[in-house]
Amino acid sequence: MKKSLVGANIALVYVIAAFVLAPLPSADAQSGSRTRGGASVPFEVRFWNWLTQVQYRKWAVPAGKDRNELYPGESPHGALLRVYLNETAAAHPKELPPGSIIVKENYSKDRQLKAVTVMYRSKGFDPQHRDWWYGKYMPNGQIATMKMEGSGRVMKLAGSVQSCVKCHSSADGDDYAFFND
Repeated sequence: MKKSLVGANIALVYVIAAFVLAPLPSADAQSGSRTRGGASVPFEVRFWNWLTQVQYRKWAVPAGKDRNELYPGESPHGALLRVYLNETAAAHPKELPPGSIIVKENYSKDRQLKAVTVMYRSKGFDPQHRDWWYGKYMPNGQIATMKMEGSGRVMKLAGSVQSCVKCHSSADGDDYAFFND
């Protein structure tokens, strides 16, 4: 009986370690896909799966913020917000080195989750814009889309999203982030 309990505990430790130490999806193919069982899996799908697997809601919150409270936001994000920082971003909030991830939950006035927006700094992704990858997810994990004015084309809001780049390039400190201004 003791041997089976010890074995079960060891197995549980391995399962927990697999989730805690789950590697971030490869940053070298953020705009590309990986093939799994013959099916192509876009980076933004793998990234969302990774974010939920590592339970980003357990990450740090910016200094001065309470993880249990929503704070006022503005367009294009929600009326109310909550921000989480991975270990890299939390350890270096002014520099935000490569590997930094900022997750912002966007809520309506009535406190309903409307979207989850993400910034992921990956060395070499987009050097002209400080290497930030942007993504906007619906609460169900689907990547959000936007109609392009004039063309009627639909664009996925993932990657080097020009509306995100344009806004975030105005953040103080030349780091493209507003939470630390």
